Amino acid sequence: MPIGPGTGPVPGLDGVPLPPDVTVDLLDAHVEVVASGYAIPWAVAVLGEDEYLVTERFGALSHIRDGQRTDLEGLPETYIVQAGPLFLGGYNDVSLHPQFETNGLVYLAFVQPLTEDQGAGHMAVGRFNFSDRTVQGFEIIFQTNSFSVGSRIVWQDDAHFFVTQGAAGSPFPEPGAQDLDSDSGKIHRLRADGSIPSDNPVFDGKSGPTSIWSYGHRDTQGLFYSNGTLYANEHGPLGGDELNVIEKGGNYGWPLFSYGLNYDGSPVGELTEAEAEQMSLLPLKGWGPEFNMAPSGLMQLQDSAFPERDGVFLWGALAQRRLMGYDPASGRTTILLEQVGRVRDVAQLPSGNLLILYDTTNLAPDEVNGSVAKLIKQ
Repeated sequence: MPIGPGTGPVPGLDGVPLPPDVTVDLLDAHVEVVASGYAIPWAVAVLGEDEYLVTERFGALSHIRDGQRTDLEGLPETYIVQAGPLFLGGYNDVSLHPQFETNGLVYLAFVQPLTEDQGAGHMAVGRFNFSDRTVQGFEIIFQTNSFSVGSRIVWQDDAHFFVTQGAAGSPFPEPGAQDLDSDSGKIHRLRADGSIPSDNPVFDGKSGPTSIWSYGHRDTQGLFYSNGTLYANEHGPLGGDELNVIEKGGNYGWPLFSYGLNYDGSPVGELTEAEAEQMSLLPLKGWGPEFNMAPSGLMQLQDSAFPERDGVFLWGALAQRRLMGYDPASGRTTILLEQVGRVRDVAQLPSGNLLILYDTTNLAPDEVNGSVAKLIKQ
């Protein structure tokens, strides 16, 4: 029987065994809710131990300080589509400029509505000044030529950032991920003002650099930069989730090759793994159809309140309603929180404790039981 996005039995529950390389090793943490009333909380930017910015997919940005939530004004409308049980587009990532303490700049990745003759919404990045804790001078600094299923921002340094553009193929089927004239299915690299860096890749057929840093991505909803290395996780279709090391100009293979299956159970593409390795970069770690996670958010624990876990990558598993970990040193995939909800983002606080966003809805905009919660070391 075909399994659609966001549906199907959960490995380790529902009578389905876990794969042999996946273990349960729950995080020794107390879950403390600090804000609630969200439908789909999508991303968090940490300003301090008890101060955050949180995006809501349906077009809101809230400021949480000492447990008090304020929805901010002065931000743009967004564009959302429904594909089966999923809502796509909307507000995605929020990110602080590395020099936020002095320049007050906050960046927002979202899908911008277009006029009727322009077609569907396109992914855009805007920024504004938040020095006085209100939105001042919002401006769009980058706009692409296509829709985004999901977008994340991460900073390389004070002058450059990366932003992802998801291309799952639904609701707008297209070969965009391999098409270098399409911005879909790409990771973009930009200067802080949204302009194109002169040292970006120059691809065959192009006269100069574009915003595209890497291509052949399906739906990259987690991005992390550390010590000169860019990491990204990526949704497969039915399985095929990946953790990748992103290289300049790299082709990551979608939709020519995947460790997952199409939703009707048929293979993705016609390449073998050996053939795919000749024309694209294979993931640091890939998971097959027996462990369909739908990863969202990405970070690596460093100097955390959980020192025994330092070095482990963390992300949410939307389809499984879990918090997951992957240890690159041991190659072990671990379930860290069980049945917590659709964990959308995870961040480390100054104390070393963690912050997660999750919802327990059926993905409906009128269900507002999404929360922001601390994971406090017990």
